[in-house]
Amino acid sequence: MTFRISHVCLLLGGFVAGIALTSTGSGGFVFVVGREVLDASYLDPAAGATLAAVVAVLVTVLVRARRGLSALSFAGLALLGVARSIGPWDFEMFLGGVAAGLLLGGLVGLCATANLEWLQTALAAGVLTGVLLDGPIEHLRISLPRRYADYLPGHTVDAAALAVLALTAVVLAVALWSGDFGERADLAVSRRAVVAGIVVPLVGLVLCWWFVHEAWDVDSDGGMQGRWVFGIVLVAVVIAAALWLQGRTGIVLLAAMALVATGGIGRSAFPDSWPWLLLPAALSLAGAVLGRRFPQPVLGIAALAVVAASAVFEHPPWDNLQLGAMWLLLPLAATYTFASSLPSSGPVTAAALAIPAALTVPLVVDYGWTAYTPLTTSGTTPWPDSWGWTSMGVSVAAVVAYGLTAAYLGKRPS
Repeated sequence: MTFRISHVCLLLGGFVAGIALTSTGSGGFVFVVGREVLDASYLDPAAGATLAAVVAVLVTVLVRARRGLSALSFAGLALLGVARSIGPWDFEMFLGGVAAGLLLGGLVGLCATANLEWLQTALAAGVLTGVLLDGPIEHLRISLPRRYADYLPGHTVDAAALAVLALTAVVLAVALWSGDFGERADLAVSRRAVVAGIVVPLVGLVLCWWFVHEAWDVDSDGGMQGRWVFGIVLVAVVIAAALWLQGRTGIVLLAAMALVATGGIGRSAFPDSWPWLLLPAALSLAGAVLGRRFPQPVLGIAALAVVAASAVFEHPPWDNLQLGAMWLLLPLAATYTFASSLPSSGPVTAAALAIPAALTVPLVVDYGWTAYTPLTTSGTTPWPDSWGWTSMGVSVAAVVAYGLTAAYLGKRPS
């Protein structure tokens, strides 16, 4: 495989889409116990990411001409620029969702050529890198966590983000002008792929709304600890959707949900300087290439299960093991699993790439007056408590369930 301008375009465009998708999604669930008012609502951000997923799926289905796909991709970049320029406002999440959906859907549509496998792999590597590194990048850009954004000084234009958007637009224009994408292939799209691509994110949004509604009933006795059953419902829905899809199409959905169950790069794993970001970015690229050369989705999901199991080492003196798994193994395993699961139908691929941001119902719920201060005790122990073991076990079990389903789907004829 020769590294071409089209691959650079999809890597960069996918990275921008991943950042945009994650910016419309929640950064976690933190509740204040014993108060009548929920400390923070995440329904609108989840709705923005879900909107992005639905828009991306519809673009891949309704727009077939390359000129239209290109125009929508540029429109998505332009809207992202507008969102970055005007600052926070009530409907920012939805503008960002539409913009991210247009960009992602347009890029997925442009992948429909004879070189489908490598183009979808390059796009997936870019999106996943953006999703995984959005938190670390934001941490390095500002000194205060996102939840304190309301107390920061007034809005200023994000010149760095606008420069990246402009660069992406230029690279996309050059790739289209050079004809490096190749001749477009008219690939058939099944109705099942369209339905699954739209319904799965919508089910995730409904469960998120239900979760937030139930959170109002949280009490000082830890009543929220049973709410991870909403995540279990989502596990069953995605597995059913993957089995319902034809052939091996649904494996990429399982790869996406395995990443969701594993979790992203946590705040405690932030690097101290910008150059350290190159390490997970390089590992993501390496994982994509390995997944394309030696595709074994079950092996990738097994690696994600190891990352999920590393949560047992979250307390000193073993916490470096979890940080190493999150910072080193997760980017490699995530892109390897996605690349091994591709190519897939356009709508399913678009939905799968949006799922890590759109499906925010947690298998694990964190509590505290802040993310750094537990309510139960001020001390730390080398091992998690019983709830920690249960949370880790549920996450690992979910990833294993996705792996077993992927193994079954892998035996189906293409």
